[in-house]
Amino acid sequence: MQSIEDQIKSCMNMANLAQDISLELRTEEQQIQMQQEWNEDQVKEEKQQLQENIEQSQQQVLNKIWNCPIFNQAAFSKELYRNLCETYDLLNKLHLDAVDLTKRLIAEKDFQPRFFQAIKITFIGILQLEQIGLISHDQDIMSKSINQDYNINVNKKRFNEKAVCILLEFTIIHILSHIKVLFETIEFRREKQELRSLVIYLSKLQTCLEQLPGAAQLDVNDLFCYERGHYRWQGLNSVTQEILLGSREQISKSYGKVAEGLLLANAMISKGSEFNNEAAKNFMQGFGALYYLVAKKDAKLKADHFMAEPNKNLAFKAWNLGESGFLGTLLPLLFPNITYNQKIFIPYLFKRLVEDNILLQYRENKINRIQNDCEECLNTNLPKYQELYTKNKDKIPVRILCHQNLQEINSTGIFQNSLKFIQGQKLFDKIIIHIHGGGFVSMSSRSHQTYTRKWAKNLMVPIFSIDYRKAPENPYPFGLDDCWQAYMFIINYIDRYFNIKPNKVVLVGDSAGGNLVAALTVQIIKSGARIPDGILMAYPALLLDIKQFTPSLLISLNDPLLHHTVLKLCISSYVPQQFDAKLDPLISPSIASDDILSRFPPTRIVLGTNDPLHDESFRLANNLFRLGRDIKITEYKWMPHGFLQFDVIQGMKEACQTVLDTQNIIQSLLTS
Repeated sequence: MQSIEDQIKSCMNMANLAQDISLELRTEEQQIQMQQEWNEDQVKEEKQQLQENIEQSQQQVLNKIWNCPIFNQAAFSKELYRNLCETYDLLNKLHLDAVDLTKRLIAEKDFQPRFFQAIKITFIGILQLEQIGLISHDQDIMSKSINQDYNINVNKKRFNEKAVCILLEFTIIHILSHIKVLFETIEFRREKQELRSLVIYLSKLQTCLEQLPGAAQLDVNDLFCYERGHYRWQGLNSVTQEILLGSREQISKSYGKVAEGLLLANAMISKGSEFNNEAAKNFMQGFGALYYLVAKKDAKLKADHFMAEPNKNLAFKAWNLGESGFLGTLLPLLFPNITYNQKIFIPYLFKRLVEDNILLQYRENKINRIQNDCEECLNTNLPKYQELYTKNKDKIPVRILCHQNLQEINSTGIFQNSLKFIQGQKLFDKIIIHIHGGGFVSMSSRSHQTYTRKWAKNLMVPIFSIDYRKAPENPYPFGLDDCWQAYMFIINYIDRYFNIKPNKVVLVGDSAGGNLVAALTVQIIKSGARIPDGILMAYPALLLDIKQFTPSLLISLNDPLLHHTVLKLCISSYVPQQFDAKLDPLISPSIASDDILSRFPPTRIVLGTNDPLHDESFRLANNLFRLGRDIKITEYKWMPHGFLQFDVIQGMKEACQTVLDTQNIIQSLLTS
């Protein structure tokens, strides 16, 4: 059997250094079973062998860790130099502590995998700082190559000091200092609470180390390397309206109510996952809900532990609790009344967005260029009236909401348009096309009716809400293709089925839906189709390259909704490996070329300052402003991600105003 020393060496083997850092959560039953299987004689034998070799092993580790170049103080600012040195010292100390704890607490079976995990993660951090040390001396860093996810491959002239400084300072204060205390506590108290906390902070440290290369390589002229008073911000400030809906404490307290519900959902799913039997799983989720409603502190720790290393299916299930089951039946009670609520099913009639064509555009360097290849409808066999209401897995579900009943036209030929006027029905010449959020993996038009119904009633305009296919079963470009097909059908053929002639079209989307609105606009412009008259994006995900650093991403390390691990899961689920989020504007709309952006319609963005996705919206806005486009931002001070959906009973009272504000923005786009 491999000795502890050999296992420690294996943790720091350059060949597999970045592999298997994250461990899947084990159920309580599995942990008990593993504990029972632990052989007492084997423990004694390993302890004896450990005592004989401990000094030799410790020296080997010390030699490997401390053989590191010293940072060139003259190469960096005083603040960055201090943060580099402090981070380096803390990582070294924590690494050696993890090695020591691994050896001394050899019988603690539950803790052993976490100590190995800590050894590997801290060692990666040390090697990354060694790379920065080489950069400070203008030396080649290729000899210190780690793994492509952690490699800081940048020269000194392009090294972004400000971004690295922000990331390191956050890591020191909010992560490394806590791990240091945890290691000291674990030595005396070996309880589940300490183990869970260790899992949480190691997960955060791993994310920060994954972000370090992106921070080092961030463009030194990036917008967020300048203070708000800098001239580069002055233009953006002129098109940004900052709204304060309450004090920081008030909004934090209000969001806390929503966060409790999110934590409860995650704790329930986590509790249920500890059981294999489906009935027991459902029962324990319900029991867990009752328990965690009272024991809120335990709920937070349980949820944080669950989110630190989430199972993909369970994490997405937590996001979808409002779509099915008991909570799903209660959700409609929160919806405002609406007169017209029907689903239609739209066929695929236009040129498809498919993998082969997109990869061909990659090879021909056309993915970020206008091609005018929309062409006419490929399938002129339009569905008959009755077929539009026939549910079919090969069609796109679209929910229509309206303040009054629409006239459903069940006729064909030249009498269509005259029929509308003969019957005296209003002809709707304005429409809203809505694309829901949910991280590309969850939710639907149904769960977003908390605010879309209000818009439909107050604006008195039909809303078409698209239920696109979702990842991971249907990753990019399936969902975007659904939005593209639905858009093209609605603007070209909807007047054949309803008393609607869409002379004005506004696209609206939130979060992942905001990404799809922007990506759909890029596709429309690229193809030469009719451009919408305006777009509104609420807290959109505009760059899906998780390695691209922005300061606001650090918010995700503590955000109960857009948690850093779930954010990574959503992106990896939506963007398959064969696609490139750094080059493809249909995945990351903020990198669209000037030629495409110069044709963007009037664009409105609403977002909160306490949102992990906050920064990228300003990067897109900066490009649009530079090109002279009509761009305006509404920025809510201290508001979190997802605030439109929090305008419900026991939600955020501040969210009500955001729904009204976005309604007014849509009205302005429809009438301008």
